[in-house]
Amino acid sequence: MSPHGAASGDVGLHQLKEAGASPLRPADPGRIGPYVPLGLLGSGGMGHVYLARPADNSPGLAAVKVIRPEYAEDARFRRRFEREAAVHAQVHTPRTPDLLGTGFDDSLLWMATQYLPGLDLAEAVRECGTLGAAGVWRLVAELGQALSALAAAGVVHRDLKPSNVILSLQGAYVIDFGIAQAADSSAITTTGSRVGTPAFMSPEYLREGSCDTASDVFSLAGSLIYAATGHAPFGDGTGVDVMHRVAFEAPKPEIMAELTAVDPALAALMSSCLAKEPAGRPTPRQLLDAATAAGHSRTAAWHEPLGARLLARRQACDVLESVAVQETVHLRAPDRAAFPAPGPAFGTPTPPMPPGQYPTPAQPPVPQDGGRRRKRKAYLALAAGLAVCAVAAGTFFLTRPSLEASASAAPTAAGGTTAGGAQAAPLPSTSASPSGTKDKEEKGKEKRGKEKAASKTEAAETSENPNTSEGGASGTRPTPSDDSDPSDGDETGGSGGAPTATPTKTATTPATPPWISQCTYYSGTELTDYGDKGQRVVQVQCMLTKRGYSVGGAGVDGDFGKDTESAVKQFQSAKGLEVDGQVGPNTWAALRSST
Repeated sequence: MSPHGAASGDVGLHQLKEAGASPLRPADPGRIGPYVPLGLLGSGGMGHVYLARPADNSPGLAAVKVIRPEYAEDARFRRRFEREAAVHAQVHTPRTPDLLGTGFDDSLLWMATQYLPGLDLAEAVRECGTLGAAGVWRLVAELGQALSALAAAGVVHRDLKPSNVILSLQGAYVIDFGIAQAADSSAITTTGSRVGTPAFMSPEYLREGSCDTASDVFSLAGSLIYAATGHAPFGDGTGVDVMHRVAFEAPKPEIMAELTAVDPALAALMSSCLAKEPAGRPTPRQLLDAATAAGHSRTAAWHEPLGARLLARRQACDVLESVAVQETVHLRAPDRAAFPAPGPAFGTPTPPMPPGQYPTPAQPPVPQDGGRRRKRKAYLALAAGLAVCAVAAGTFFLTRPSLEASASAAPTAAGGTTAGGAQAAPLPSTSASPSGTKDKEEKGKEKRGKEKAASKTEAAETSENPNTSEGGASGTRPTPSDDSDPSDGDETGGSGGAPTATPTKTATTPATPPWISQCTYYSGTELTDYGDKGQRVVQVQCMLTKRGYSVGGAGVDGDFGKDTESAVKQFQSAKGLEVDGQVGPNTWAALRSST
């Protein structure tokens, strides 16, 4: 029995959901280094995060982040990532999770940290309401302690925002520090772009790219104001207007007035943290001292219903941690059975799983005399096949045109196309002739032609990120032809009604559409959604633009905003897909199709 009275066999999707994860998808990895994923915690600009257990059944849960391929395949990013991880491993504070390990296995670059059962600050405010004065002062004290410890270790977070603050029964924690610095120094971002959320960036980071502890204090203040009001101090959004307000303007008066109504002393402290000049901001230690002076050295309990949510999450994690890895395999989504040997995220092979990890498909029973019956059926099938071939050959030689005519018509005899693009008439056939030959040959020609076109454009680079030679997709990426079947188009007859008259012009390959030939930046099928940035968004915008959809005045800028979402919805509606504005596997396939 588990500590909560449930047998290990009763562990199911309810506990997984309560723990803050969703069921694994067919394309998710079966193993990441020494960890076995149990569920998906979330996805962000840097990759996917999984709730995982050690494969050897040792105690504890881990949050394992798998870095996106456009970063993982960049050698500069990997080198900086390893250095940042080494620094992270030396940071041991009460307000940050411990680093458990990193690795680069089978093209998966991953980082595992101690899993903290709780809600991130953005989720807590969205689902349980703002924290109130007591809760925000608790954050000032505990997050000030976290930043002070990071500064003492020489670590700058660079991407402090509500989603990187975890609230648990034990207090508040800062997560995900260090990775943004590795991303900033990679070849992918050397053209002036910034990694992070603009509404919570510091002015000096946006203007000059400089970032230190004072920059983290500015970002922390934005997160604390969000906790108290539900809004970022310079307004919500991810566009250039928000960046301009952060870099050059004062916080929005109405938001600061709302904060003053919550607690005037808190508002004054946050205003000082938002000073445009880094030297005018308090240090993390001064934040902790201010909380103590305000009488909040003893942290208050979280308000309800937040406290109840955190307790339920802690209990669900206790249940998941109490059972063996082999007993949690059913936590995968139900359609997992349709993919008996899936690869991990980004299409790489799955490392071997421990025995018993997945159920072995049952084999159909074989009758005792099955061997004799199979042999007899094989002989009959062979005889029937030879008879069909004989009839087809006889029909061909009886009806074939002269040698000269057949030589000139050879390119179109299997159903080629005329110079005008019309489908040529096939040879006369009888009921005994194989009917699938023409389709297979045409599909083969189409696929080979598109694979050649894709190989020529595979090294194409975006204008926003010209230095991605080390960060492009690997050689295992699929070609656009995998998502379409051009041979399924309408067929028209040949020239007139004479059954034996065939065109004499050679076949021509249809031109590759521009959204295939000119938009090869990313070949995966990862979910691309509102707020995402990078090469996947560039490809989506490029294909939409080439298909005639507007993605806004900024054009192909790699920023998935409202205009891009609107264009995606229009495309989905036109193709009869689910209209949700998200580019998942089905929408990727439709965008890459030749029609």
